[in-house]
Amino acid sequence: MAKLFTFRLSAAFAAIVGVALAFIPLLAVHGVESALALGLLLPPWVAATAASYAERNRDLRGIDLMLRAIGAGLLIWAIPVVLLALSALRVRQCAPGEGLAFMVLGPAVGCALAACAGVWVAGSRSRSRFSPWIAAAIPIGAALLGLWAFYATPTVYVFGAFAGYFPGAIYDDLVQIPTRYLTYRATMVVAVLSLTVLFDALWDPTSGKLDLRGRGRSYIGAVIVCAGALGIVAASYWHGDHLGHWVSEEYLIERLGKTEQGRHCVVHMPRETQPEDARRLLEDCDFQVERARKLVGLSSTEPVTAYFFRNQNEKKELIGVGRTLIAKPWRGEVYLQMAGWPHPVLGHEIAHAVLGEVGRRPFSVASTFGGLLPNPGIVEGAAVALAWDLRDDLDPDQWSRILMDRKELPAASTVMSVQFSALPARRAYMTAGSIIRFMIATRGMDTLLEAYRRGAIEGLGELETQWHTHLQGVPVTPQERGVAEVELARPSIFSATCPHELAKLRAHLSGDTAARDDARTIETCRAILEIDEHEPRAHAALVGALARTEDDAGALAELDALRTAMNAPKPIVAAALEQYADASWALGKLDEAAKLYEELLTIPRTDGPARQSEVKKLALGASPGERELVYEMMLGRSSSPVVVHLAQTLASIRDDGLGQYLEARQLVGQNRFALALPLLQEAKLLGLPTLRLERELSRILGITFFALGRYGESAEAWRERAWVSRAAGAEAQRWLERIEYAQTRTVSPVLPGPSSAPRAAP
Repeated sequence: MAKLFTFRLSAAFAAIVGVALAFIPLLAVHGVESALALGLLLPPWVAATAASYAERNRDLRGIDLMLRAIGAGLLIWAIPVVLLALSALRVRQCAPGEGLAFMVLGPAVGCALAACAGVWVAGSRSRSRFSPWIAAAIPIGAALLGLWAFYATPTVYVFGAFAGYFPGAIYDDLVQIPTRYLTYRATMVVAVLSLTVLFDALWDPTSGKLDLRGRGRSYIGAVIVCAGALGIVAASYWHGDHLGHWVSEEYLIERLGKTEQGRHCVVHMPRETQPEDARRLLEDCDFQVERARKLVGLSSTEPVTAYFFRNQNEKKELIGVGRTLIAKPWRGEVYLQMAGWPHPVLGHEIAHAVLGEVGRRPFSVASTFGGLLPNPGIVEGAAVALAWDLRDDLDPDQWSRILMDRKELPAASTVMSVQFSALPARRAYMTAGSIIRFMIATRGMDTLLEAYRRGAIEGLGELETQWHTHLQGVPVTPQERGVAEVELARPSIFSATCPHELAKLRAHLSGDTAARDDARTIETCRAILEIDEHEPRAHAALVGALARTEDDAGALAELDALRTAMNAPKPIVAAALEQYADASWALGKLDEAAKLYEELLTIPRTDGPARQSEVKKLALGASPGERELVYEMMLGRSSSPVVVHLAQTLASIRDDGLGQYLEARQLVGQNRFALALPLLQEAKLLGLPTLRLERELSRILGITFFALGRYGESAEAWRERAWVSRAAGAEAQRWLERIEYAQTRTVSPVLPGPSSAPRAAP
């Protein structure tokens, strides 16, 4: 084999691949991504090598041909695997066992199967010089079949016979070896063994050909057993939706169990969804489609199909992505998990589906090279711009202004290209949305549609210069800059250290904190920080766990490290400080806790955590009875019914509306709007103790009035809140459009942005 030119060429190619992968941090060690890369690149070469060897050694026994071809294939596989193992000496490998398992299950099995395919191709043809080419085409064809499965079904993950496992969206960083992948690769091992034994049974070394009749009769038992095994392999593929190897549309609909059809949407949701909640979900989907089509200027009547899974775990199991929300514009489908109403990301995904009507086939997105190379910057930027996504109470223009001031704003040529995917997610999405929104404002919507059809933006350099000038006038407060610091400190998944191991540890941390297991929490936090010393949640949880175990010295040392040595973003310090304050309260150190909550209110944070600190500070300055009630509500981890009872008791002993407000929040969280409204109105009448709480009350009133069909009062509440901030204004504008749609079944949307002011609802 070593003298075979094809083998030497394949080995050299494998070495080049291994060296190239070693220079890409995400692919530089054994893992799911590097396994997929090898699974795509190596099997065609292995198949061609096996076919060449079989052509030149037809006098060998069938079993010898097969075993030597498989051995050569595994040797080719081993070259980059060893190089990546050496690369792990300089690039950290956090889960070597799992990484090697991905390498074995994926490209190792794929190379063995490719070797079998190569020998069979050569054995089936009479000394053809085209055998290596035909053999190489088989793994390539299988990869294209996997791409077709991604294209033609709702599935995002793909199991390939040769390539192995494509886990789905790159931003979905919690990737493990699923059980369904083990069963799938087991069928491929059965296929390798069956093809090997069957070839040996039918191969006649004296004639150098397959003898189906003569040797088939002589080895009828082996032929029957192998044929039966291959039949099982075929059956497992045929029933792959039930085994989890792929998912059909019919199977998804059956698993979810409930379907509702509206004016513009077909929504598949969990069968247990209450009728009123289902109606609201469907109407919101209809509104988002109507709004996006009106903004873009399209008049299509094709419905958009929306799948809502029970939770991200079910979504991960069924289609391959959990935390990430996605759309397949070419299918007119979006895939999300149930969340609070209205769904916070539905508008973004609907924008993808609507823009699919003008995107280039086959994927119906902005793309070049005949539609085969998507431009993710334009694709995601257009969705962000049309939905005007708000993140941490900041709009895309504000995120971009902060990045520009920090001298971290990526170049427009980088954002509006395939390099978009290499950027940290928040930077990439917000910057792209801001650019596209500015382009629409200055050049018109037709310019966006043309860019979407072409997959490129003309005059991007000039547009970038004008956009930078525009960003100079975008107002950003010190508070908002502080809030942005946490997200801007996050690296891209391509440059992050051990992103999948970190995702697993974060999941463990959630379980540890939910179980109030401080010892395990400390252990998990230490493991996370050993990989990423700047992980904000681990620092915060560690401070709280140390304080609750009365290790004040350790907790304070951790806080000091955040404040000084690490120069951590202020919201990270705030999260750790709040954990320390909560622990102090739990340990009865009330004066210390009160001072810490006071300090927290001076640190930039998003509105939700800041409101919680305000309520805790109020409780510590109130009577013992009030203090105990608030403690049980906010730190006692009581269930929602218990919190409602506690809030009712709090309302009976306070003069303001805080108790009614807290009770109503629980009811709104359960979509019990009719029960919540009287409490919210009473809270407004009595007044709330802080401005933040008053502003949040107006927001919840606007949602509740809308849910109950009291559209005029809802519009009044939203106009009252609109002037709080840019983000509040954009949110109010969207609700006023919802109100118009609910009343008239049409909408006259205004594209959100710096010049948009909330208008009066009809």
